[in-house]
Amino acid sequence: MFRVARTILLALSVVALLQLVWAVPGAHAHNGIETGQNPFTAWNWNPLATLLLLMVAYVYLNGLSNWHRPSHPISRWQRASFFTGLFVIFIALQSPLDNLSEHMLSFHQLQHFLLRMLAPLLILLGAPLTPMLRGLPPWILLGIVKPTVRHPLARAIYEKLTNPVITVVIFMGVLYLWQFPGGFNLALRNEFVHAMMHMTMVSSGFIFYWAVIDPAPRRSRVHYGVRVLYLGLIVLPNTILGAVITFSKTIIYTGYQDVYRPFDMSLLTDQQIGGLLLWVPGDMMSILVAGIVMIMWYEREEGGNRANRSIPPPPPTQETPPSA
Repeated sequence: MFRVARTILLALSVVALLQLVWAVPGAHAHNGIETGQNPFTAWNWNPLATLLLLMVAYVYLNGLSNWHRPSHPISRWQRASFFTGLFVIFIALQSPLDNLSEHMLSFHQLQHFLLRMLAPLLILLGAPLTPMLRGLPPWILLGIVKPTVRHPLARAIYEKLTNPVITVVIFMGVLYLWQFPGGFNLALRNEFVHAMMHMTMVSSGFIFYWAVIDPAPRRSRVHYGVRVLYLGLIVLPNTILGAVITFSKTIIYTGYQDVYRPFDMSLLTDQQIGGLLLWVPGDMMSILVAGIVMIMWYEREEGGNRANRSIPPPPPTQETPPSA
């Protein structure tokens, strides 16, 4: 089954690569939605994101195929979670949602939610670490990955990035950076800045959830109770930012004033919906993940208790009878 799936993914990757190389570059730019065009058929035909997603899927499947005696088997629900996460990124970057986001703030906030909060969570729930490493070509694994992992500077950076306080600062800092009108409006006008916006949001999501989900075989030193608190830390700043956007009486993101609006909706109403999409789903996601962490905490405690019960008690020691 893995061989057939890998073959299909490889063929799709070749098709996407040929389209990327041979098609006219201008056709792949974000052209947006033209006047009178059906907004739900305005797909982003730049195949770069699809190509990268197919490559990641291929490496994951290749790793599962090469992992003959897994120490921690990847269950079906974990595989489904991983591929669902990749599909969420595909929808965010290739579907009409991508072009709609350039014309309406509400769709842009939905896109950011998928890229920043939902997709990284689903992918990491798929425990991708071991399959991805096993699926890499040997020259990459031995020549690049292992030397990098063993390098003192890389290890020091990793320790900093997995510090709970720093991950919260990065996660919320990236959100606030791109929600300020200056950065947001610039991203609407500049394709490179727009791509940087998406890359930093996805990266901050992976950094944040990496410390929370603890994908096997990694074992974080952060206690599960601290992780729940850690998730609570992001609720207040997310709520404040969402409320400011929702209840603002003026147009914050002026970059949308000069573009075609595919739906009959005022800029202020669109902005209010965008603020709510940042506010409510973001807070709900934090609560949901806190529940997942508590389930993981319970399972870990139960596993430890079962292991303790399976250890036979030591034999009783025979006391020496007292001498007469």
